[in-house]
Amino acid sequence: MDFIIETLGGPLGRVILGGVVLVAAFFALKAIIVLLKNWWLDEVQLKFASDIEKVMLEIRFPRELETFPKAMEQIFSNFYQMYSFGIKPEKKWLEGQIEESISAEMISSKDGIRFFIRVNKKLRPLVEAAIFAQYPGTEIIEAEDYVKAFPTDLPNGEMDIMGADMVLGKDSAYPMRTYPYFFGERKYEEQEVDPIAVLAEVMSTLKSDEHMWIQILISPAGNKLKEAADKVIGKISGKKEEPKKKGLLGGLFDFVHQAALAPVKYPEWSASAAKPEDRPKSMSHLENEIIKAVDAKASKLAFEALVRIIYIDSKDSFTSSNFKAATSAFQQFNTQNLNFMRPHKLTITVPPRFYVPNRKQVLLKKKKEIYTNYIKRDFMIHTNVEAMFKKHLEPSLMNVEELATIFHPPIRKVSATGLRQVESKKGAPPANLPIEG
Repeated sequence: MDFIIETLGGPLGRVILGGVVLVAAFFALKAIIVLLKNWWLDEVQLKFASDIEKVMLEIRFPRELETFPKAMEQIFSNFYQMYSFGIKPEKKWLEGQIEESISAEMISSKDGIRFFIRVNKKLRPLVEAAIFAQYPGTEIIEAEDYVKAFPTDLPNGEMDIMGADMVLGKDSAYPMRTYPYFFGERKYEEQEVDPIAVLAEVMSTLKSDEHMWIQILISPAGNKLKEAADKVIGKISGKKEEPKKKGLLGGLFDFVHQAALAPVKYPEWSASAAKPEDRPKSMSHLENEIIKAVDAKASKLAFEALVRIIYIDSKDSFTSSNFKAATSAFQQFNTQNLNFMRPHKLTITVPPRFYVPNRKQVLLKKKKEIYTNYIKRDFMIHTNVEAMFKKHLEPSLMNVEELATIFHPPIRKVSATGLRQVESKKGAPPANLPIEG
């Protein structure tokens, strides 16, 4: 102890103290710079997003539909054409450019089930071409946004809501159960289980004043799913990650850190540390199957995705049973060893589990926030500055097969009767329909 006191009181101690002050000043300056960068990025990105002209398209599928959900998978694959393949830095920081997004929506009331796509007006030809190619008898019309028939702020004195954002419960690299599991190799005549049948049944039984909205916001994910899959596969197989190289400032911090510990611990410089050997890991059959499933998911195009559910009813007759039935319908996609969908604890509109002051106000705030997020259809759930200081919701990474599983028109075997469909057969789309905006 005397040695440590003498060391800190001598020239070496002054060097260490100066180093600590320098490191503290560096991190304080870095925090300020990051805060200013995020504030600026928020300003320009919100301005860019507000200038995008959106169009609401209602999709009316033909009756006696027997098209396999694979068709909707192909549609989502075509939507991937909106990807920028990397926004240029000057476009991002000066203009606030963000990736394009699409909102695929399925809503219901006593009048039936309806499908919508909300998209940048410039991308309308892409959406129409993709849908007509897979569902030739479909009718696509520009529609008034249905949320305009509702108050801009709910709950209010007459109406109440429940809502939740459905996310993948584990790392997004793990796949959930998808439509091939339900259909297998069987033919339509032999198949009685459509993965969307349970949800469609719940949505087709709503009574007067009841409304259920399901929104799937998607934006191209680039290489994010592949990178997540590589990490998961590496972890399961026991592969060591390559250490990240430190820059000049990182090296300076490492030096000061080691110098500060020098009186009590021999310095360990990262550059001289021995690189651990990669030894093959003996994996079980289950681990091999998980790796195959993770790799298969990453082999398909992927989007960042948010699945949002809103249930609205008058306060006099409000019950949570239909909302719970809708969220429970997503449990059929759960797998024990891979992934599952669940309501996110930050956004589901239930009272806090533990006692907190103003429980009713906390719940009311959550309801108003998720309702606002739904009607805005904004993929920027939180600002960059907000993300620095509080917990926030992150979108899941879902590939086109997973998206097609939870959003597709029911096949004719589904007994739900409320689907809004084309009354008469429509002609084929024009041969010169453009596929890019």
